[in-house]
Amino acid sequence: MTSFQKIKLTVASLMLTTCFTAQTFSLKKGDAQYNSLNYSAAIPYYSKAIKKDSSNTEALGKLADCYRLTNNVKAQRACYGKLVKGGSANTTQKYYYGQTIMESGKPEEAKQYMEQYTADARGAMFTKAINNIKVYYKNEDAYKLAMTTFNSAENDFSPAITSDNKVVFTSARKKAQWINRKHGWTGKNFYYLYSTAKDKDGKYTSPSLFSKNIQTKYNDGPICFSNDGKTVYFTRNNLKGKKAEKSNDGTIKLKIFQATLTQDGKGFENPVELPFNNKEYNCAHPAISADGKKLYFSSDMSGGQGSMDLYVVENIGTAWGTPTNLGTKINTAGNDVFPFITENNILYFSSNGLDGLGGLDIYEVKIKEGVVGKIYNMGAPLNSSNDDFGIVFTKDMKSGYLGSNRNTADLDDNIYSFDVLRPVKRGVVLNVITKDKTTAEILPNTKIKFCDKEVQSNEKGEAQFELEESVDCPLIGSIEKYFDANVNVNTKNISEDVSEINKELFLEKDPGFSLIALVTDNKNKTPLYGVTMKISDENGNVFDYVTSATGDYKSPIMGKKLGDVVKYKLELSKQGYVSKTVDFVKTLDKSGEVKVHEELDLSLGKIEVGGDTAKMIDIKPIYFDVNKFNIRPDAAIELNKIVKIMNEYPNMVVELSSHTDCRGPKVYNANLSDKRAKVSAAYIKKSITNPERIFGKGYGESKLKNGCACEGNVKSTCSDAEHQENRRTEFIIVKLLN
Repeated sequence: MTSFQKIKLTVASLMLTTCFTAQTFSLKKGDAQYNSLNYSAAIPYYSKAIKKDSSNTEALGKLADCYRLTNNVKAQRACYGKLVKGGSANTTQKYYYGQTIMESGKPEEAKQYMEQYTADARGAMFTKAINNIKVYYKNEDAYKLAMTTFNSAENDFSPAITSDNKVVFTSARKKAQWINRKHGWTGKNFYYLYSTAKDKDGKYTSPSLFSKNIQTKYNDGPICFSNDGKTVYFTRNNLKGKKAEKSNDGTIKLKIFQATLTQDGKGFENPVELPFNNKEYNCAHPAISADGKKLYFSSDMSGGQGSMDLYVVENIGTAWGTPTNLGTKINTAGNDVFPFITENNILYFSSNGLDGLGGLDIYEVKIKEGVVGKIYNMGAPLNSSNDDFGIVFTKDMKSGYLGSNRNTADLDDNIYSFDVLRPVKRGVVLNVITKDKTTAEILPNTKIKFCDKEVQSNEKGEAQFELEESVDCPLIGSIEKYFDANVNVNTKNISEDVSEINKELFLEKDPGFSLIALVTDNKNKTPLYGVTMKISDENGNVFDYVTSATGDYKSPIMGKKLGDVVKYKLELSKQGYVSKTVDFVKTLDKSGEVKVHEELDLSLGKIEVGGDTAKMIDIKPIYFDVNKFNIRPDAAIELNKIVKIMNEYPNMVVELSSHTDCRGPKVYNANLSDKRAKVSAAYIKKSITNPERIFGKGYGESKLKNGCACEGNVKSTCSDAEHQENRRTEFIIVKLLN
């Protein structure tokens, strides 16, 4: 190595050492400012370090964070973009890069970065928003937006409207004083409260400091006013005396204060810190309800969902209670901030964790008795791809103000005024029309019930429901002489760009079925008075009735249509008669009366000597196997019916008689019938009280019921059906015990 080469190497080494030392110094200074949350002050140090070594991705990531936290979207996008394009960005940095692309008005380009973010719901939320981007523009014609003339070159935001229509807002504009203090986090002036009003020509007056005696040399604002204008609630830095008090992490938190109107009505005095404040977390952006009983605000206290959450605290008597988080339906992993509550309990707020166009978007939600309804993005033009926040409305809800950093090269916040040109319907409109199912004719004046609402269709059969929430409810239509129509409506999974649902309710005319049951005496066939009827349907409904002198029962059959099947159990009882139970099943094939007694025997038999209980309770023929006399299972079922009757009427003495037809030898028939009668009686004896009350006797062919004899030289020409009439078992009451 020559001496010249040595000199060159030495110089190069000295230069490398000097650069490394300068780079290390810049990083240390940048980290010190970054860790102290002085992000604005950290930016030049990180910039210098990266200029020396462009491969330092850690410094580049922190520089991107500084730009994000000081709201420099353009520089933020450049830094995160370098990390992404260099392949060193993590999913969170890709997400932040995607946000900046959305804020530049290129949602489709941002989609790929949003899809990769899965740490919380925001990635999926914004991906869904990009896929349904047109839904945010459907009410664009409902508002007219304009930048106000009282904005400054610095941040102006969070307008509030006083009872005399002045606008009080928060601003970082320079005050008329020798020293303007700057905030280390943002590098901007501290915020103060200013007010303006319209003059007789409708022009805004030059803004002036609002109520100087409640403001400090640190941050003051945003602010809100009670309904009567006598109390204000506002945000300011945490102070101990006149000095800022730091939290354990070295930062100065925000707190909410309350002040009262002075006696002369020209300002406010006696600021008092609200009891739920804490020097370890922020409480900011107060919004008081119309009745003064609930205060909504933003906070990053522990237990929340993300950076800043929305809370509500109630005024109990003269004291404030414990704040309650508004829950996961409203609060996200992002920032949920700047609430405003209307007289009819609609909450407006801003969030960068819900679906939207980019940055902070403004949302509305109805809160009814503490229950949070469906959240709606306000859409364009109130929302843009940049930050939109701090909305307020006039009392008549026809106009208002909001803050936004749209249309500004340096992305400072400005205040915009807006007019509401037409009402905006939120959610889905359900249109209903009622018709006759058979003719498709319109059915006017039909009662329609949906969820907890009930309306009546007009002369055109039309009705409408506005659905603020996702619902899953039956839609029921009812009108006289028609059956109710019932269809289910579920809006939980419909596309967000669907604004109307149309449903036709077809009601079927009631054909007018009625149930008729006539009870008679089984001997003389006359109607029976005083019969207790217990009628049960297939749904478990039970109807009790006692017959009049006409012996009948009549009742409409409700809710049944042609083709339906009805099932009834009828239990009939009357003193001195054998009770009877019958099952009735019928398909309704024509409208009108359904007469049970024409299809079933509803006659009752009187309990008297000579009466045949088999006829009284419709016992089926008792069969035996050929030349056998053992009890078959099907015969046992019928005999059990006699058991039931004899236990119900313990004074009844019965002769069980068995009869045959003429076919077969006479002696054989007599012996076989006698065996069958006795074995049947023995079966019953085992299951009744006082078994001697029944005995069996066989008569063979000795008591034929018709002329079908066939013994000896007599040849019968009777049919099988006629012979069957003689083959029978009778249960004759022979005595009634005292």
